[in-house]
Amino acid sequence: MVGSGKFDVELDLRVLSGDLGDVAEYDPDDHTGMHIRLSNEALVTLYRTGSYHIVGVESEDVLAEAREELVERLEALNIDANPDYDGFDVRNIVCTADYGRGVNLNALAIGLGLENVEYEPEQFPGLVYRPESHNAVVLVFGSGKLVITGLTTLETASSVFDSVCTEFDQSLSVD
Repeated sequence: MVGSGKFDVELDLRVLSGDLGDVAEYDPDDHTGMHIRLSNEALVTLYRTGSYHIVGVESEDVLAEAREELVERLEALNIDANPDYDGFDVRNIVCTADYGRGVNLNALAIGLGLENVEYEPEQFPGLVYRPESHNAVVLVFGSGKLVITGLTTLETASSVFDSVCTEFDQSLSVD
C-alpha cells in the first residue's frame, strides 16, 4: 500500500535528518526527499514542502500506524505538523493474485482486445492489461500469477480480480 499526505509546514530536511538520526537518510544531490525508515519497516519519503509518501506496508492499519509514528517523531522534535490538515489517504494498492492455471499470453492478448493490452515478450515477460470496467492495471504472467495495481481499496481490487478472471475465462474459452 502507498499512502500520502501533506503537513502544513515547511521543513529544513538537512537539520531534520540530523535530528532524526539513524532512521533518516538525506542526500540532496541524490534525491530531493528525505527517507525515513520507521519501526514497522515502512519507508517514508518526506519533502521540504511537508508532502510525504509512505510505502512498504501490507494493510491500512499498518499504514495508519506508520503515519502516526511519523507524526509522533516530528512532534517529539517540536515540529507542529498539524496532522489534521494533511489529507492523508491511501493512494495506491498493489495486490498479487493467482488465476489458478497457466495462461497463453498470446491468446489472451488477442482475446482481450489489443486496444486494452500491451504485450511485448521481448521487453517484459508479462502482459499489461487495462480493463475497461475498472481504472486499474493488471500484470498477467504465463504462470497465471497477477499483479493488480492502481486502486485505493481492497474491495475494488477483489472486484477487479473477479472481473478479469471472468474475462480471461471468456477470452481463453475456459469452462
